[in-house]
Amino acid sequence: MRKVILITVLTVGAVAAISAARSPAQAQYSQCIKGRGCVPTSQASYNACFNLALARGESSAWGERRSLNWFIYQCLAGKIPFDEPRRARRDVPLYR
Repeated sequence: MRKVILITVLTVGAVAAISAARSPAQAQYSQCIKGRGCVPTSQASYNACFNLALARGESSAWGERRSLNWFIYQCLAGKIPFDEPRRARRDVPLYR
């Protein structure tokens, strides 16, 4: 009886370890825009694009939500760079 219980516990532990190793560390979901499609994303990348949108002047107000969603969609698709161009930064002079 002890052997059966031991084998059962070891089997359950092995199955749990294998399934935990296969599962992704972050949940994946899609950011979709009607008529444009969907892009895969994680919570971390969505938050990074959301914060970038706010830093670049987008608003999360109710009436401007569509432009915020479009910015986040483009950011997640890789069409908006995370680093600002040199001409937009205040600490780097245009001409040396």
